[in-house]
Amino acid sequence: MPKQTFFNLPDAKKDHIIRAAVEEFSKAPYQEISINHLIKCMEIPTGSFYQYFDDKRDLYFYILSHYLDQMLDESVHDGKHLDILHPNNKSTNTSIFTHTRKSTPYYQEIFVDNFNKAPGDLKREWTFDKLIGSKYMALYNYDLFDSSDIDPCIKENKYLMMGLAMSVSSTLQCFCSRKEDEEKYKELYTLCINVIKTGIIHYSPAQSEGS
Repeated sequence: MPKQTFFNLPDAKKDHIIRAAVEEFSKAPYQEISINHLIKCMEIPTGSFYQYFDDKRDLYFYILSHYLDQMLDESVHDGKHLDILHPNNKSTNTSIFTHTRKSTPYYQEIFVDNFNKAPGDLKREWTFDKLIGSKYMALYNYDLFDSSDIDPCIKENKYLMMGLAMSVSSTLQCFCSRKEDEEKYKELYTLCINVIKTGIIHYSPAQSEGS
């Protein structure tokens, strides 16, 4: 999150800084973007950059949050939700947010194409530290938890359960490259999700006590 110094800037200057950063991150994955080049494009002194942001990662995560904000607005307005527990892969990705994709500059390049090429540890950090437990949990479909077969304790902690499911894609990066072997990645993803769902559906307090 940018520092208060950034938010104290005039709107025109803030917009210029973010537009310049967005354009640069649309051209290449995170790891290929030079912070010195970013600063040059923003037309600000190096010292000013560090008064606004902790580092390049801080700026990058802020930009990713901007895209999620647009998706959240569309989700609330149109009732769209990501269903990562659904076996149909099409309902687990952000392709359902058609308005955001069309109206947000460089959505595909930054949030999809170049994010998928970013280092695995960066994506895991984004998932665990910036996504899970935040307001963006509202983007997901929790219909599975409405079943009468699910233990009340699971229902009460459905956001924790969904956070566990959300971590699958990031954790999988340690074992399988989506870029290099997409079919194998999908197979393992489905396996992990099905194991989680089976546990959610059939869990009972007695099982926990007897373990």
